[in-house]
Amino acid sequence: MFVRVVVLSPVYRRDGEEPLFDYHLPEELAGRVQVGSLVTVPFRTRPLYAVVVERPEQPAVAETRPVASLVDPEPVVTPAQLELARWMSRETLAPLHECLLLMLPPGIVGQADMRLALAPDAAGRGDVHIARTRGDAPVAPTRGDARVAPISPLERHLMDLLRRRGPLTGAQIDRAFPRTDWRSAVERLVRLGVLTRTPILTPPRAHPRQVITALLLPGADVEAGLRGLRSPLYRAVVEFLRAEGKPVDVSWVYARTGCNRSHLNRLEERGLIALGMEERWRDPLEGKVFLPTGPLPLTPDQEAAWAEIRPAICNLQSAIFLLHGVTCSGKTELYLRAVAEVLAQGRKAIVLVPEISLTPQTVARFAGRFPGRVTVIHSQLTEGQRYDVWRQARAGRVDVVIGPRSALFTPLSPLGLIVLDEEHDASYKQQLRPAYHAREAALELARQTGATVILGSATPSLESYLRAQRGEFHLLTLGRRILGHARRLADLQTVYHIPQLSYRPLREGPPQARYLPLPPVTVVDMRAELRAGNRSIFSRLLQGVLDEALERGEQAILFLNRRGRATCVLCRGCGYVARCPHCDTPLTLHGDAGARRAPPLLICHYCGHREPPPSDCPHCGGRRIRHFGLGTEGLEAAVRERWPQARTLRWDRDTARTADVHWSILQQFSDGRADVLIGTQMIAKGLDLPLVTVVGVISADTALNLPDFRAAERTFQLLEQVAGRAGRGLQGGRVVVQTYHPDHYAIRAVEHHNYEEFAREELGFRRRVDYPPYVRMARLLYFNRDPRRAEVAAHNLAERLRAGLAREGLPPTDLIGPAPAFFARIRGRYRWQLILRHADPPAFLRAVGVPMGWHVDVDPVSVL
Repeated sequence: MFVRVVVLSPVYRRDGEEPLFDYHLPEELAGRVQVGSLVTVPFRTRPLYAVVVERPEQPAVAETRPVASLVDPEPVVTPAQLELARWMSRETLAPLHECLLLMLPPGIVGQADMRLALAPDAAGRGDVHIARTRGDAPVAPTRGDARVAPISPLERHLMDLLRRRGPLTGAQIDRAFPRTDWRSAVERLVRLGVLTRTPILTPPRAHPRQVITALLLPGADVEAGLRGLRSPLYRAVVEFLRAEGKPVDVSWVYARTGCNRSHLNRLEERGLIALGMEERWRDPLEGKVFLPTGPLPLTPDQEAAWAEIRPAICNLQSAIFLLHGVTCSGKTELYLRAVAEVLAQGRKAIVLVPEISLTPQTVARFAGRFPGRVTVIHSQLTEGQRYDVWRQARAGRVDVVIGPRSALFTPLSPLGLIVLDEEHDASYKQQLRPAYHAREAALELARQTGATVILGSATPSLESYLRAQRGEFHLLTLGRRILGHARRLADLQTVYHIPQLSYRPLREGPPQARYLPLPPVTVVDMRAELRAGNRSIFSRLLQGVLDEALERGEQAILFLNRRGRATCVLCRGCGYVARCPHCDTPLTLHGDAGARRAPPLLICHYCGHREPPPSDCPHCGGRRIRHFGLGTEGLEAAVRERWPQARTLRWDRDTARTADVHWSILQQFSDGRADVLIGTQMIAKGLDLPLVTVVGVISADTALNLPDFRAAERTFQLLEQVAGRAGRGLQGGRVVVQTYHPDHYAIRAVEHHNYEEFAREELGFRRRVDYPPYVRMARLLYFNRDPRRAEVAAHNLAERLRAGLAREGLPPTDLIGPAPAFFARIRGRYRWQLILRHADPPAFLRAVGVPMGWHVDVDPVSVL
């Protein structure tokens, strides 16, 4: 019996393709290994992990080696996931093994490592080495002669370590010599015969969690067993275990009774209890309580959309719906209905959100509707939690998985529904290899499994919108903002002491339903503010609106898509700008703001470099160092200065780095413990904040003029999404957008909440210049610490690509570049890029051949 595997390590043919390898199954593994199984195989002189991708009748080679072991008794990749990985490899030009690794939880695959030991006769050789380095009588060195070759201090320390502790793995030596290039020293000592090196595979780090349990033995003579035990803790333990009636984690026994392990050991010795081991799942939602909810009556718009979605799910059609619904129009209720329909058929559902910050709110809604059937997965869970969620999904113990793009690879079967909320969001595109887009991967997975796909957004991507216009997707529209039902609104009015409401009843549909118009948007021309003598970052209108809202005890959001206190530190004497030594970007000033009074620091947002801000100019020695630009820290300080009575919260990457912190900030603001929420794009995505009546956009221009063809689309989407945070509650709301480009069509479209107007203008521009979505694109990026090498590599590949275009009769203008990237150097590496336009970029690039070292991004969401 034979298997064909892909090894989970970089292995390439000379043509750059990733090969597959054939092995035979030893007798003890026959019948146990399947397609999708994780195995270890001998590969050249070392063992490697591999995934079985085929079961050929005959091998492609004359002689095969045996599979070494089966790592997991169950397949780790489903057939649909295997096909998805193959598709991703073709479309992204990434190795198949990297695409397969996306499907696996961290820690399930061990690492290739080495075991190092002193050679049997190394002691004598080592003495000669050490004597030579101490400066004893010199001996003329001879090539390859270990007795006379001098050793370095690092090599001597390595030998001493191995002499003291015996054989060690590479990981252990890494811990002993952190941030040290010890591998070159090992290479030399192995070559000299002083050390022996054996390739090994470390076992998987991920394991089921085993806990010690205690159980009161049935029929045990408790009184006789407790006789002579003076401490009352023994009886307390027995009574507690009697009440539980099942094995109990000993940590819970300790917490409830105050005993310790010695008490349990004594009770076990006397035959009263049994101590054992039991597997316990690590549940990321453990301890969280969700309020149960039921289905809500649908509005006419929702009814019309549901009338199209439901038959597709019931008929097991792999249909794709683009649900274009304004903010607060009831998209989530349709997601919930669709999930309920799928679960009723015995199938599973995946719900994707673009950011971890949205996960807690989404989980609360779905867990309240489907108690005990929902789980969550994202990168900030512990390795053990992610492993257990993956195992539970594989075992069929969960029905709904919620999370960012990586949740798409959870092994749910049979899969019936995939939801992408905020489908337009750039976070769905992975920037590292494999550079896949979760939307396209979801569509392919749906084709493999027959699942239905719902793409939801108030501002759909132009790619999805055009595909819906062409009939590839079913376009569904929700054009009205739903506030709620009259009885619930009356209760909320009493709770929040609101004297007057701003809703109206629907003319048709459920008689109790109420809706609000979208919040009015006022665009303020900041050029006119300057001419009027207002040099504040707050326009006069925004100041007045905030004054009124704070006086009424209402909440406000201020949006600025930049972090930090100041975005540039400049000398007004000579023009010096503080820049990152590793990146071609100015350093951002952080700190010295707010109640924490953090010390000021200059920070690079690309490599993390930090340094104290200069008091004198390092270039001219002058003292005219000034801070320019504004970030969320500076905005927070300005709010506290202008409205000292206001309670502020800041929500950006500096204040919220974990899912728990995201949840905490959202909860504080939702509970009314702050008046003004200041934040970046995190606050613009799908959050339901019903007490917010004012949204202020401090600068609508931060991304509008970037040299990226998607700049206008990103600006419109971001502004329309953040505007949607206003007026979602009982009191309505308004939006103030400050800009220096009030006549730009993206800004005008936001002012009128007119997505169709924006799409018409932007698609017309894209068609004229032949940009996506009318043509596909690939971005090829090269990094090198030597700027000359980066430039030469870019020009060489450009010549090869132009020759390929000429062979197909395509114009040379379909290749843009080579040129330095917008950020020409990041983390000390110079960046050159090429932009290719082609009907099928992956096929063209495979035919032409892309040299090793290039990063290929097909259908990029950014070309900066």
